[in-house]
Amino acid sequence: MFASEAVRPAAASSSQPLAWPVIGTRRTMIGTSSGAENDVRALQQIGTKLRVSRGKTIFNEGDPAENAYKVVNGTVRLCKHMADGRRQIAQFAFPGDFVSFMEGSEHNFTAEAVTDVVLMCYPQRQIDQLGVQKPSVRDRFLTLMCQRVCDMQNLLMVLGRQTAKERVASFLLMLLERIGFEEDDILDVPMSRQDIADNLGLTIETVCRTLSDLKRAGVIDIPNQRQLQLLDVEALQSLAAGED
Repeated sequence: MFASEAVRPAAASSSQPLAWPVIGTRRTMIGTSSGAENDVRALQQIGTKLRVSRGKTIFNEGDPAENAYKVVNGTVRLCKHMADGRRQIAQFAFPGDFVSFMEGSEHNFTAEAVTDVVLMCYPQRQIDQLGVQKPSVRDRFLTLMCQRVCDMQNLLMVLGRQTAKERVASFLLMLLERIGFEEDDILDVPMSRQDIADNLGLTIETVCRTLSDLKRAGVIDIPNQRQLQLLDVEALQSLAAGED
């Protein structure tokens, strides 16, 4: 399924300052203090690097939750598959995001590689031991868990109350914030239209039609299936907020 390789303790690049990212639609960096850097380096000591090809499964729902993962490169989707073939994508994880941390004995979701991905893998047992030795590590993972709960609450609001156009607008704004780019720049979209539909609780036809409507309205441009150009971010924000 994937290959692993040991990671050396000094794997962090000096050109990229160490920080502790929080998973979710709002990326929060919890400082770059010496304490945070020490915590990240302590994690690096127990990590191994995994390379997973696009479309491959990282772990399945129900598998033993023996490891936590951090996305280094690429995009991961967390989803549930129903017996009739339907799928709900609960979340996309981007570089810097942690997945499958502080869980129970089994994974609650299936994790799949949307693109070719590089992950850091941390044994849960060693994370627990590190948390006892360094309470700050445990506290940071608790912060990550609180952010995960907020993200799930936001998704429930999107699925329960927003129209199709509002959901798509919210999704594009999430990509803007998570991937990061300036208005009018080309945004690389790693996931397929079906992925977007399964995240937003829509059909692929509705997603495609909504994107076409936004293009005709001059809000976005679509150079190709894997790229978008957000021409009017304020209009997207108004749509996501339910404003005419």
